[in-house]
Amino acid sequence: MRWVDVAGYLACSLVFLTFYMKGMVPLRLVALCSNVAFLVYAFSLHLAPIAILHSALIPVNIIRLIAALRESGVRWANFAGPPGPRHRGF
Repeated sequence: MRWVDVAGYLACSLVFLTFYMKGMVPLRLVALCSNVAFLVYAFSLHLAPIAILHSALIPVNIIRLIAALRESGVRWANFAGPPGPRHRGF
């Protein structure tokens, strides 16, 4: 099996996995990973329709992911790491 076949099977498996997702944030993250895997597959085999589709879906998934993160109350400051010595909370 060639590496490009592995990329294609991985991409298909990730799409299949999205149908079992209950939360919107994990769904969008897996969908983004599948978009990247499909782009690798499409560019490797010169499949323009698949490359165009998944190139267009990446911004859609990013926008929907940001909206889902906002709805869940996640703040960007939460990703900055642990608080420093000046921010001990007391």
